[in-house]
Amino acid sequence: MRYTFVILFFIFGCAKQSDTDNEQITAKVRYYNTKYNEYQRVNINIAQTYIDSIQTLSKKENYVKGIGIATLDKGLLENIKGNFNLAINKNEKALSIFNELKEDTLIAKSLAALGVNYWQKGEIVKSLDFLFKALKINETLDLKSAQAANYNQISMVYQSQNKIPLAEEFANKSMKIIQNLTPELSHISTFHNLANIYGMQGKYKEALRLDSIGLIYCEQLNAEFNKSMFYDNMANCLYYANDWTNAIDYHLKAISIDSSFGNNKQLGDTYCNMGAIYEEQKNYDKALECYNKSIELCRVSGYKIGIKNGLQQLSKLFYKTNNTTAAYHLLQESMIVKDSMINESSEQKIAELQTLFDTEKKKQQIAQQELKISRRNILLVVLLAALIMSVFIFRLVYLRYKLKQEQKLQQELIKEETKRSKAIIETEENERQRLARELHDGVGQLLSATKLNLSSLENNKCTPEEKLRLVNSMDILDESIREIRNISHNMVPDILLKFGLKRAIEDFILRINQTKKLEIHFECNGFEENSLEDTDKLMLYRLIQESVNNTIKYAQATNMTIQLSADMNEISLLMEDNGKGFDIEEAKRKGGIGFKNMQLRTEYLKGKLEIDSSPKNGTTIIIEIPLS
Repeated sequence: MRYTFVILFFIFGCAKQSDTDNEQITAKVRYYNTKYNEYQRVNINIAQTYIDSIQTLSKKENYVKGIGIATLDKGLLENIKGNFNLAINKNEKALSIFNELKEDTLIAKSLAALGVNYWQKGEIVKSLDFLFKALKINETLDLKSAQAANYNQISMVYQSQNKIPLAEEFANKSMKIIQNLTPELSHISTFHNLANIYGMQGKYKEALRLDSIGLIYCEQLNAEFNKSMFYDNMANCLYYANDWTNAIDYHLKAISIDSSFGNNKQLGDTYCNMGAIYEEQKNYDKALECYNKSIELCRVSGYKIGIKNGLQQLSKLFYKTNNTTAAYHLLQESMIVKDSMINESSEQKIAELQTLFDTEKKKQQIAQQELKISRRNILLVVLLAALIMSVFIFRLVYLRYKLKQEQKLQQELIKEETKRSKAIIETEENERQRLARELHDGVGQLLSATKLNLSSLENNKCTPEEKLRLVNSMDILDESIREIRNISHNMVPDILLKFGLKRAIEDFILRINQTKKLEIHFECNGFEENSLEDTDKLMLYRLIQESVNNTIKYAQATNMTIQLSADMNEISLLMEDNGKGFDIEEAKRKGGIGFKNMQLRTEYLKGKLEIDSSPKNGTTIIIEIPLS
C-alpha cells in the first residue's frame, strides 16, 4: 500500500480547574500547556521546555492534575518523534492519574492517545478498543471536536486494514462535524485521511483538492509539522499520474520537514513511497537505498505497518532484479510482521468492537425515546406550574413597568431642571449685555461729555485753588471712565468673539496681573477654538471669571494657576490657588451665589465640577467637559 497513514490526534489541553485547585497554579499550568500546544508541531525542543515547566511546578505544589497533564503531553511528544513504546508508557500513567481524579475529558484524551499508539504499533484490536471507549465518553460529554478526532482516528485504523468503506464512513462523520467548527489543529488530519481514501479509490482530483485545503489549514494554524503528510500524499497522486519528477520534489519537501522534527515514522513512509518512484524509473540503486532507509526508520520507531510495507516493496524489487532468494525471504518476513498485526481471531474481535459500539448507540437511542415519553408526562406538571408562574410574572412585569415610568418621570424632571438652568444663565447673560451697553453707551458717554465741558474751563481765568480742583475733578472722571470700560468689558468680552477663548483669557489675566492683587499663570495645551460653540466658550470664560473674582475677594491668595487642556474626548479646566481655602461642606450649606453660578454653568456645559479645598490649604477646582 503506497498511501501514508498518518494520524494527528487531539491536542491535549488543560481541562477546567476544580474548585479545590489553587487558582494561581492552575493558571500557570494552563498557560504552559497553551504554549506547549503552540510549539509541539513547530519546535519540539521548545515544546519540551513547557512540558518540563508544567511537571516541575506541579510536583513542587503537589498538583496531581498538572502532573497528569505533563505526562499526557510527554506521551504525545514521544508519539510525534515515533517512539511509540515510550508514548504508551506515558499515556498509561496519565490515564491512571485521571481515573483517580475522575477527569472524564482527560480520560478520553488518554484513551484516544493509547488507541493511536497501539494502531501505529500494529496492535489493531487494542487500538480500536481504546478509540471506541474514548468516543463513547466524548459523545456523552457532547464534545464535538473530540468526537471528530475519534471518528477520524477510527477511520485511519480501518484504512490501514484496507477496510475502505468503513474508513470512508467514519472519515465523513468527522468531516461533517468539523465543517461546523472553528478551524483547529485536530481537523487537519481529517482532510489528509479523506484525501488518502480518495486516492486509494483512484479519485485523484478530489484527493488533491482536500490536500490543498489541508495545506491552507496548516498555514493558518502555523502547523509546519503537518505539511509533510500533505506533500507526501500529493506526491502519491502525481506518481499515479506519471508525473514522477514533481512527485519526487514533493517527497523531498516532506522529508525536509520530517527530518527537522525527527519524525521517523513519517520519514519511513515517505522513503518507501519515493523508492517506488525510483523503481518505476528503473533507478534500482536509488530505490534499494530508499527501501532500506524506510525499513530502518520504521524499525527504530516500532512502526509495524511501515516495516511490512517496506519489506514487501523491497521483496518486489529483488524479484524484479532476479534475486528471487532474497525476494522470497523478505516476503516471508513481511508476512510474519503482518501476522503479528492481525489474525482470524483479531478480525472477529474488530467486528465485535464495531458491533458493540453500534449496540451501545442503539441503547442510547432507546433511552432517549423513553426520556421523551417521561418528559411528555412531566409536561402537564410543567404547564400547571407555568400557569402559576405566569401570575407572578405578570405582577413582576407590572412592577417593572411602573418602575420604568417613575424613571422616565425622573428623567423628565432632570430635563426640565436643565432647561431651567439654561434659561437662568441665558437671562443673566442678556442682562449683562444690556448693562454693559448702558454703561458703555450711556454712562460712559455722559462722563466723557462732562470731561469735555470741564476741559473747556481750563482756559478761563480762575484762581490757582480753583484750577487745582478742576484738574483733580478731571482725573476722577478719567478714572471713572476707565472703570466703566473695564466693567463693560468684563460683562461682554468683545475680544472673545473676535479672537477666541484663549486670547480672551490671556487678556483677562493680563488685566488682573496689572492690578498687583493676584499673580496668575496660564497654560493652554491641545485646545482648539473650533472644538466649542461660542456660547460654550462664553460659559468657560465666565467660570474662569467667577473663580478668579472669588479668589481675589475671599482667598487672600498671592498666586493662581489656570490650565486649559483638551484631548479627543474632553476639555479640562484646572484652577488652583495658594489661598486660605474654605470648608466645602459649609459652602454647600450656605449656598453662595458664586458656588451656585459655577454649578449652573458646569451643568449647562454637561460637565463635571470637582472642588478640593480645606482651611489653610488653598483651593483646586477641576471642570471636565465632554466633547460630542
